[in-house]
Amino acid sequence: MKNKYLITSALPYVNNIPHIGNFVGSVLPADVYARFMRARHGAEKVLFVCGADAHGSPVVISAKKEGIPVEELANKYHSLHAKVFQEFEISFDGGYGTTHSELQTKLVHELFSALDRNGFVEEKTTMQPYSVDDDMFLADRQIEGTCPKCGYEKARGDQCDKCSELLDPTDLIKPYVADTGGKNIEMRETKNLFYRMDLVKDDVKKWVMDTAEKNKWSASAFNATKKYLAEDVPNPSITRDLPWGIPVNKPGYENKVFYVWFDAPWGYVSISQAAKPGRAEADGEGGWADWWHGGDDCHYTQFMGKDNIKFHALFFPGQEIAWADGNWKKVDLLKGLNFLNFEGAKISKSTGNGIFLDQAILDAPADAWRYALMASAPETDDTDFTIRRFADIVNKDLNGMLGNFVSRVCKLCEKNFGNNVPAFKKGFETPTRKMDGHLSELTAALDACEFRKAVERLRSMWAVANEYMTEQAPWTLVKDGDMDAAGAVLNECFQMIDFFARVSAPFIPGAAAKMRDIFGNSRDLSWPVKYEWRIQDGKPFVVPENLFERIDEDKIAEMTAKYVKK
Repeated sequence: MKNKYLITSALPYVNNIPHIGNFVGSVLPADVYARFMRARHGAEKVLFVCGADAHGSPVVISAKKEGIPVEELANKYHSLHAKVFQEFEISFDGGYGTTHSELQTKLVHELFSALDRNGFVEEKTTMQPYSVDDDMFLADRQIEGTCPKCGYEKARGDQCDKCSELLDPTDLIKPYVADTGGKNIEMRETKNLFYRMDLVKDDVKKWVMDTAEKNKWSASAFNATKKYLAEDVPNPSITRDLPWGIPVNKPGYENKVFYVWFDAPWGYVSISQAAKPGRAEADGEGGWADWWHGGDDCHYTQFMGKDNIKFHALFFPGQEIAWADGNWKKVDLLKGLNFLNFEGAKISKSTGNGIFLDQAILDAPADAWRYALMASAPETDDTDFTIRRFADIVNKDLNGMLGNFVSRVCKLCEKNFGNNVPAFKKGFETPTRKMDGHLSELTAALDACEFRKAVERLRSMWAVANEYMTEQAPWTLVKDGDMDAAGAVLNECFQMIDFFARVSAPFIPGAAAKMRDIFGNSRDLSWPVKYEWRIQDGKPFVVPENLFERIDEDKIAEMTAKYVKK
């Protein structure tokens, strides 16, 4: 067993509000996993970090569109990100960080110096697209055109969103300026620095093959990585002609910044440094270095969408290897997720299709979204999410199975026994064996980051509870005057409520806290190793408000009109 568990989620760009696809593609599953690992191993053994990816051309383009300085835009969206993630109860350690920090600049400068010193940086004069009308070189996301591989007409200068091919701006067919549509583009000479990925590719390949199968990377992550390794991986340019980013610490490059993907993954480290894990003041025992230089004593899990796999599986570990004297912790388990579509189309801010988190929280509570999205997690293929599916999951699982069970148990007991848990009658039937079986499978699924399977096991536990209550029919026992038997059944049901608070907490932390508070907030939510009785006979309880509300047809129609584009 490892002594520490490092968890990172892909860093969202600060050029817009995250949507439900971004959310379920990295941040939400990372939070579910982090909550599970804390409950299982102790909070002090888990470090979960994430933050805003504050640099790069997307941020520059958005600032220009909004007519505000780039730094103002970065700060604005960093605050909005932090707010919505707090509303969705995302449990980052040390808060929601950012790559726009002195710590990040210092770290990236050290990275570049190490790679340059070790022979992994070369200088090249290349032809780059230049907008004559704007009198500026165009960074990769400032230029679009037709993808030479699949023919998609809105491919970016760094990557095609349709086929995920990594591109160079010079690869594009019929290029145009992304934000203006201008076609007055010339190719002009400019000098840039390149990362010698070719020198470390064999080392990365050996590391991937040794690591991926051993730690059971998700199929999408492993298959994509093997495909990339079989290709001719180009040496990427790591400098850009942009006014925003981390300045290049090399003479002659004072007017350039580092490519965002050269610096972004190292945000995990600088955000860890800022978080001061273990409340350490520096990098001593319990501090950030115990995680990032933890070696085999630390297990590192990364979460990201499939379009980020190449950077995390090749470039970032390649940089870690190239920084030979850094002794950096490389990922053990890489969880790559596919895309969540919405109502049959790609989620896109530009087209308005999709649901963005600042709006989602106005229509339903965080737990409803958290559970429904994890039940729909695009783990093996792209998945379509609809308003109707969302309502069905909330109504059937959360309200119909869990919420109704908790409400019926508490109200029936209060009416017939008062607000103390009735005594259990020895020898009475219990669902222990069924619960233990589902718990074992739930634990294994979460440990392997198989979230849809985990949701199925959780739902199966709630089904066992409802079946038990229906079969035992405590209301009939009360009616027949067999209060001892009725009390024993209700006692068992209270044990299940306590059990559900613990196993549901990673997915629906708000509802889990409400179930815990039925018996007083002293009850812990540690992960159980078996189904057990913890609620003593006579324990006072309070009847909670309904854990969930149904999403009725009027609400479905309202949300459909609001989010589904004609």
